[in-house]
Amino acid sequence: MRLRMYSTLGLILLLVLLVTVDRVDSNGQPRFKDASKPGQYYIFKETLAEGTQLDIELYATDPDGSQVKFSSNQSDFFNITPSLVDSGTIVHVFLIRRFDYETQRRFQVKFSVTDGALTVDKTVRIDIEDQNDEKPKFDRNSNQYSINVPENAQKGSIHLNFTTTDPDTNDGVTYQLVGDSASESKFEVKKGSEVNTITPGSIELKGCLDYEEQSYYEFTIVATDNTGNNASAIVIVKITDTEDKPPEFINVGSYNQQVNEDLAIGDTVTTVSARDGDRGVGMKSTIKYSFKDANTYFAVNESTGVITVKDILDRDSPNLINKGGFLSFKVVAEEMRSDESTVVASTIGVCHGSTANSTMIDVFITVNDLNDNRPKFDNETYEASVRENTRGAALSKKGEKGSVLLLNVKDNDQGSNGEFELSVNNSAFYVQPNKGFREALVTVIVQNKTALDFEQQDVLVLEVYATESSTRNVTTAKIIVHLENINDNSPYFTQTTYSASIPENSPVDTFVIQLQASDKDKGDFGNIAYALRGNNDGIFKIDKNNGSVYVNKAQLDREKIFSYYLTAEAKDTELSSTTQLEVTLTDENDNAPVCSSSDYVSQLEEDKHKLQRQITIQATDNDEKNTNNSKLTFHLEPSEYSGNFSVSRTTGLLTVYRSLDYEELNGKEDIKLVVVTKDQGSPQLSCTSNIIITVLDKNDNSPIFNQPAYSTTIYENRTNGEVIQVNATDKDKAGDPNSRIIYRIQELTDKFRIDPNDGAISVASGARFDRDLKSSYMYTVRAFDGGSPQLSGSCNVSISLLDNNNKKPVFKNLPNTTSVLENTVNKTFFRCIAVDKDTNTDLWYSLNKAESFYVNDTKGDIKGLFVIDGRTGNVSVSITGGIDREMVEKYELTIHVEDLNAEDPSPQITSATLTVDVSDENDNYPVFGKNHYEGKVTEIASEKLDSPINVITVKATDADQNKAIKYSDDSEDFNITQEGLIRLVKAVDRETQPWLNFTIFAEDNGGLISNASVSITLFDVNDNSPNVTVNETVYVAEDTMCGTVITHVMARDEDSGNNAKLIFILDSSRDTFIINSTTGAISLNKLLNREDTDGEEYTLQIRVEDKGDPPRVTIKTITVTVTDVNDNPPKFDGGNKAVRVLENENTDKVIATVEATDKDIGKNKELQYSVIEGMPLNATDLFRLDNTTGEVKVNASLRGNVGIYKLIIQATDKGVPPLSSNMTLTITVEDVNDNKPVFSVPSLPNEIFEILESDKADIDIITVKATDADRGQNGQVYYELVDSLDSRSFKLDKNTGKLTTANGTDRETKASYTLTIKALDNGSPQQFSRITIQIDITDANDNDPEFSRSELESPYIIGSIEEETTGTVLPKAVNKARDKDENSTICYFIVGGIAMNNFSINHKTGVITCTTKIDSDQTPRVQSVKLVIEATDKSSSCSVKPSPVDYVHTKKQLLLVQINVIDINDNPPRFRNKTFNAGVTKDSSAKDQVIFKLNDYINDVDIINNNSFYLAGNINARPPKLVDDIKKNYKLNTIFGVNKTTGEIKANIDFDAGMFGYVWFDVIVNDTKGLSDNASISIYLVGQGQQLKITAFMGIDEFNRVKDDFVRKLTEIVGHEVIIDKIVGRSEKLGSKTDIYIHLVNKKTKEVLSTDAILNTFDNNYDKLSSFYKAFKVSDVVDPSFQAEDEAWSKDTIIYILVVVCLCFLLLLIVSSAMFCTYRRKYRRKLKATTTMAFDRPTDRIGSTDHLNPVNIPNSNKFEGHNPVFGEVHENGQEYFFTDDTESQKSGSSDFNNSLDNNEIEYKEMDYSVTYLGDTALPSVTPMEIASSNNFLAAALKQQEMAKNRKNAQLNSESEATTPNSKQNGVLDNRNLFTFINPDFNADENTSNGDVGSTMVINGLETTEI
Repeated sequence: MRLRMYSTLGLILLLVLLVTVDRVDSNGQPRFKDASKPGQYYIFKETLAEGTQLDIELYATDPDGSQVKFSSNQSDFFNITPSLVDSGTIVHVFLIRRFDYETQRRFQVKFSVTDGALTVDKTVRIDIEDQNDEKPKFDRNSNQYSINVPENAQKGSIHLNFTTTDPDTNDGVTYQLVGDSASESKFEVKKGSEVNTITPGSIELKGCLDYEEQSYYEFTIVATDNTGNNASAIVIVKITDTEDKPPEFINVGSYNQQVNEDLAIGDTVTTVSARDGDRGVGMKSTIKYSFKDANTYFAVNESTGVITVKDILDRDSPNLINKGGFLSFKVVAEEMRSDESTVVASTIGVCHGSTANSTMIDVFITVNDLNDNRPKFDNETYEASVRENTRGAALSKKGEKGSVLLLNVKDNDQGSNGEFELSVNNSAFYVQPNKGFREALVTVIVQNKTALDFEQQDVLVLEVYATESSTRNVTTAKIIVHLENINDNSPYFTQTTYSASIPENSPVDTFVIQLQASDKDKGDFGNIAYALRGNNDGIFKIDKNNGSVYVNKAQLDREKIFSYYLTAEAKDTELSSTTQLEVTLTDENDNAPVCSSSDYVSQLEEDKHKLQRQITIQATDNDEKNTNNSKLTFHLEPSEYSGNFSVSRTTGLLTVYRSLDYEELNGKEDIKLVVVTKDQGSPQLSCTSNIIITVLDKNDNSPIFNQPAYSTTIYENRTNGEVIQVNATDKDKAGDPNSRIIYRIQELTDKFRIDPNDGAISVASGARFDRDLKSSYMYTVRAFDGGSPQLSGSCNVSISLLDNNNKKPVFKNLPNTTSVLENTVNKTFFRCIAVDKDTNTDLWYSLNKAESFYVNDTKGDIKGLFVIDGRTGNVSVSITGGIDREMVEKYELTIHVEDLNAEDPSPQITSATLTVDVSDENDNYPVFGKNHYEGKVTEIASEKLDSPINVITVKATDADQNKAIKYSDDSEDFNITQEGLIRLVKAVDRETQPWLNFTIFAEDNGGLISNASVSITLFDVNDNSPNVTVNETVYVAEDTMCGTVITHVMARDEDSGNNAKLIFILDSSRDTFIINSTTGAISLNKLLNREDTDGEEYTLQIRVEDKGDPPRVTIKTITVTVTDVNDNPPKFDGGNKAVRVLENENTDKVIATVEATDKDIGKNKELQYSVIEGMPLNATDLFRLDNTTGEVKVNASLRGNVGIYKLIIQATDKGVPPLSSNMTLTITVEDVNDNKPVFSVPSLPNEIFEILESDKADIDIITVKATDADRGQNGQVYYELVDSLDSRSFKLDKNTGKLTTANGTDRETKASYTLTIKALDNGSPQQFSRITIQIDITDANDNDPEFSRSELESPYIIGSIEEETTGTVLPKAVNKARDKDENSTICYFIVGGIAMNNFSINHKTGVITCTTKIDSDQTPRVQSVKLVIEATDKSSSCSVKPSPVDYVHTKKQLLLVQINVIDINDNPPRFRNKTFNAGVTKDSSAKDQVIFKLNDYINDVDIINNNSFYLAGNINARPPKLVDDIKKNYKLNTIFGVNKTTGEIKANIDFDAGMFGYVWFDVIVNDTKGLSDNASISIYLVGQGQQLKITAFMGIDEFNRVKDDFVRKLTEIVGHEVIIDKIVGRSEKLGSKTDIYIHLVNKKTKEVLSTDAILNTFDNNYDKLSSFYKAFKVSDVVDPSFQAEDEAWSKDTIIYILVVVCLCFLLLLIVSSAMFCTYRRKYRRKLKATTTMAFDRPTDRIGSTDHLNPVNIPNSNKFEGHNPVFGEVHENGQEYFFTDDTESQKSGSSDFNNSLDNNEIEYKEMDYSVTYLGDTALPSVTPMEIASSNNFLAAALKQQEMAKNRKNAQLNSESEATTPNSKQNGVLDNRNLFTFINPDFNADENTSNGDVGSTMVINGLETTEI
């Protein structure tokens, strides 16, 4: 058995082996077949991008039909993608890494194909084609070179050799040097010969170097191949220093020192310091210091440079005095080696010459004088006297009247140390002079005369101080001043006014008041006498000693005169004062009030508060008004009804206080009142008035019922008779209609009626009542009176009905049907209900058994089955029961109800039937045919069925009779109909539950239920879509390899069978991704690059389908996000950058922003910046880089760090590994010219230098020196003199600063020069400094003293004195003479003047004192006196007095002085008007323009009125917009100012053209006594186009005399306010003219009129203006803006034009004169008819009505009364006619009217104006010249000829030809009559129609017919 088993097993193995061998032996070898082009050789460009499909296709097949696989030996370069086609496989080759020709030029690619068992190889050759894709590469990997070059290197020397390599073939490389201008000017790059791919280059020196100028260069070498690929390298050149610069001084600003003269020998003055000019050499030289020249005062340390005092400095020594204390010397700094040898500067090639080894600098020392002397008075104490209360008086020596006290003060110090200030310790005095220099004579003068009061203090002690200006040291002198008494105090009353009152009946000698006056003077000057003025016939008198006032006459009557005004005078020996006394008479109550009427009557309606006629009690009292004696009050006397009224105590008006009720008057209709009128005097007086008030009744009471409601009862069977009576009353007047009453039932009724007179209510005829229908009646009864308006009252009446029992009861619920359950026993099953409408009923129920029976097939006896309760009507089954439905199903019962209280009829019985049905009892359950039912149905895919689906039918039965079975179930998905049909009613899902179980129920109508179970099986439907789960977002690194599965799509289907089988489809992936249709695996099909366009994110749409019919699909979207790999280094935008920054740039200022970008994202893209190197080294100290933003900021001050700086900045990303790139930022720090040159010599401004006037030209004065801290050109300084008159006498060397004289100097011509010297640098913007020096010319004494005619007016007013005073010292001294010589003594004398004996003069100080009184009240009044003063230097002691002389202005040693005599000021200044108007122009010239001068409009009676003007209150403006416009930039109260002295009002601002409106404010004028007046001024803003210029033939002085009349009359004519803005006078050939610029203001609106509106106003008032023009000689009225262009012409242009025009007119005049002489006689008669202006007929000539009279129109006839044709001027008023025979015309000859031939044209036919037109205005040509030209003559003749022709053409017409009249009586617009154009324009006839008339141009004349 076992053997058989082994045999069988071996046989099986053998069979398997044979089959396997057979299969191996039959396997065919795969083979290649070219699917594209034949051959084994391909060429591709090296620039092909990664992922490119190569033009290589390999096609392989397997004879066995097996699937083959491909591979290659170059998988790092190529990717193979197979595709199944037909019976084979084709592969596509993709490039996965870029070719590089320079790395590998050829590939031998072996492709292999295998079927799993056998493999076949195929080799393909791929050659790479070179492309120019490589940049040249420098031989330095860092692309940066750094070299050192000495500054003495020669041009052409090579300092750097380098090479570049370009792997590309056939590339030629060129070099370019790129850098700033400095680098490109110094270096150049040169190319060597190329060897293979290597190109050499070198850097050569192109220009000379200077270490001190620039020590660092940086530039870029750019290497470019022939296709434009380039690379760059940075070259940094550091310059090394050589010995080629001399030493240089530092701290040069400190070499200008000031020292005091008390420095000791050896003290340090200053230190000079120098350093080696070559700062880059390692070995530094030492510096040796020395003086260039020998030095007397100072020594210098040769090592340290310390300068010390060598000799004593004495500021007062002659040498220092002559030098002005100013010393200068030169210090030399020399370079020395350590071996004490002098450094020898090198000589360097062509770039550098020899340089010095030493340098010099100027040192300036100013020796200051010390102040060691105080001012000193010549005496310590002085005694003086002065009259009290004397203003301007100088102190006199005591006991020497008229001799002025002089204090002599001296200070021996020099310069400013000799300056001192003079003052006095009492403010009542001042000193003259108040300052002194070395010596001064001091006069003490009274400043405040009120402080000198003999009565208060007769001796004053003054202290005069001399205070040194510099040290404030003080020296004091004492003056004891004795005051001299004068009568200088007028008596004064203790009160300015007095008032007293006395009764009007006061008798004689009644005391009134005592006046008191005082006098501060002592002795006789203080005795006072009293007197009265204005004493009204002596009614009062005054005691002259004590001032008591008494009644002098008993004539005091207040009713005639109630007050007396008296003037009381208090007088001492000379002076007096007055006061006002008012005596008022007090009133006595002697007049009783008088009532105007004793009786008043009125009527009053009751309930009213106002009388029908108002009553006011009127009374008068003749006693004094507004006193108690005349003050009247009104009182109402108490009476019965006085409380209802009131009377006003003050007005007497009677008013109703409380209304009256007529009904309460008890029949009284008239009420009497009494009013008493009383005064308030003592005793009190009164009068009485009676008042009768009639009270009128009105219907104000409604009828009132006795009770508000009435009620009664009646039986319902009542048919007639009175029921009830109502009663009402009325309180109104009895018997009057107001109280008569009638009654009425308000409601309509047919049951009752009422008697209208007595109110009785009775049953209406025929009325019937039924209480059951209505049990009561309610009525409203109204009572009406007969008044108007009618009033009424009401009450309620209630009538109730009593019942009668006369109605049968009625069943409410019978007949009826009810039921009772079988087998019921003793149970009530129904209640009978009956009602009776009667009230007194008693109902009883009963069962009529005889009429009750059961109903079955037949009727039968009920046999006592039912009983009824007689009272309740309840029907019940008897206690015995016995009801059986199966035997009897229905009973009919008869029920009776009876009213036991029936009256009529009786009895009252009602019957009804009750049907009783017997109900069955339920005792059987329904029964189903089966206990369990089964069914089948297909699942429903939709959620809602359109209609139910039948599934199975069931049935149940019930044994009970007539039972209905109701089916139901407990399923939500199925229902069962009442026929037993089970239906599917809701969608069911097999996948949720494959079968459904539920229970069905059968219920009878008795509530008995049975049930059965049901099972339903569901069939499947493809109703479920695949349920797909995906990763919605998949992240794939961009370096993921092809074929990598990136995600899986998971899906399942809830259906079954084919419905659950799924297929996966990738709808779109751009071939980048593929999906496995069975497993759902998604893999990468192409290489990724996130940085490519659209390479960052892919959206994949996945479709999953099942195999149902139809199939269901689910679509999902997967977002594949390609994650970044750090494969892109940062890249700087724009490469290297260069910026420039000024050295004054603020720290933290951002000067550049470097920005790099990285194509990567996230951390790979986040960049951080850093500076990896700075050149030079301090570059990183000066600048800093923000690591995050790339902002390069200034880190430290750049001042002094001018130059080029390099920052090599690296940008590094944060990827792993991090990538980075570099760029170079070049920063050039430029010097800023921010330092002005600083003067070191002279060290102080305004220094004074002296030279002798005899000095010649080219004399050295000073060498100025200034230094500038800037570098380069910004620090180069040169000098210039600021041009002035003084500077032209001197020369200044531009480079050295040496100042010399240009010419000789003469002190008498000019004693002092002030020069301003500028030191300028060469920077931009240019900076400069100024310094001012003074050059004084010393003098020789050779000139006489002179008074300056330019400085001192003639006469020279030196002060004022009050009349009748002596001892007054004039405040101004006449010591104004100047002597060109310095050392002369000037003496002053009074040598002339009629009052020369009234004054004395101090010969040295020139102080003039009044010694004799001046009487100003002479005739004529003396307002001033004049004196002639002579200044002489002939005698130093002033002992020789010159002879008296008259004043001659040319003698400059004479001075005419004027002394004003002051009148007593007792009159206030007065403005001529209270309101003034002015205008201010809105332009740039408004500011500081004098708008109005108040002083011209002041009248002051006093001789001298030193008036002061002030602006009072606020400045106001209208409209509000003007206020807002002004307040934007200014304060409103500051826009105008008033000159306190002159009253000139000026604008403080310029008004904008957009401002409109006016400003007004008040002004006050005060005189010195405080008397004042005020006025208001309005200033209107006048703009361009709002002015009018009126020209008058009169001078400006003449116009000013008539200016007020001019304004007043013009205002009256035009109706607007006329305001003059400006008056300009001018002179012309024909006389003086005045231009008046005006503007007009609307009086109502306050608006400024435009120029056009003004001209229209003038036109509208032409008739009135004619006389105005003539009165004021007006010749022109124009818009001033028309002349703006003409006035803008330059003077030269106008002169040139005038010359040309004059020559033309001269030529024209010669020609026309010749023609005129020839043709004058020929055209004599024609000229009679010619006119070129408007005429009218005179109406004031008798006998000459036909004569033509010229109308005086401005601008139409420039000169009144002259011929416009010939320009002949005549006096105003003379008649002129165009004939030779003038006399005959004047005598009234008719020759003018009678023509000798028919050429004569009447004026109506010949009414023209001629306008001379032209292209160019000729403003200087006079109308006389125009009128004399031939053009006027030709035009006039042509017009005459044309008019004659028209006349001949109208000979057949009898009417006279007329022409249109103009708007202004035939006068054209008179604004621009003479308008000049080219007179050569000769159009014969050009006609244009205008508004005025026909216009023709004839021979150059525009002629308008009007």
